[in-house]
Amino acid sequence: MYENYVTVVGNAVADPMERKTRSGGAFTTFRIASTPRHRLPDGRYVDGSTSFYGVCVFGVLAANVAKSLEKGQPVIVHGRLRVNEWRDGKDGIRVGVEIDASHVGHDLSRGQATFRRLSRAEALGEEPLADPEVQAALRSIARFDADAEGSPERPPNVDENGEVHDTAPALESAPVLQSAPVLESAPVLESAPVPYGDPETDPYEVVEAAAG
Repeated sequence: MYENYVTVVGNAVADPMERKTRSGGAFTTFRIASTPRHRLPDGRYVDGSTSFYGVCVFGVLAANVAKSLEKGQPVIVHGRLRVNEWRDGKDGIRVGVEIDASHVGHDLSRGQATFRRLSRAEALGEEPLADPEVQAALRSIARFDADAEGSPERPPNVDENGEVHDTAPALESAPVLQSAPVLESAPVLESAPVPYGDPETDPYEVVEAAAG
């Protein structure tokens, strides 16, 4: 099956509408109007016929579009093109052109925009700590006013915005113990010489050996 992908440049006709599917998934719908401009042989530009497209986005893109896009803003949409036909109450056939968008952004050739990166959980509202009120409350209890009377000084691991960093203060090094002085060794006493007798001049006594 072949699918056609298009990129359409236009303006948002109305503010996006954020909704939920039956299974609880997020999706957002909005409409854009695209008016091409043509240059005449004399150099003048004229507007062509305006085309309208219904745009549908899902998931994180749906949450970001609902919080970023407003009526009248220039937008660029890229996605899968679908043409639907249905009958109205007067037995007439109606035709609608829709885009299942995978990319949506502002047209920066016509203005400026700012970008803020969000996690999937934060974009879908599944991150309680990301709530601005929760963040403000956490910062208020973590902030220390050093000028207030009786208030403690700000710990070294807390910055000026009240954010706590996982850096432990450096431990003081233990004092270096000095080694004891080396004792001088005692002098070695020399032994007195053993006198040996002279058998020719010294008197001696003859002892008979006992019989065995």
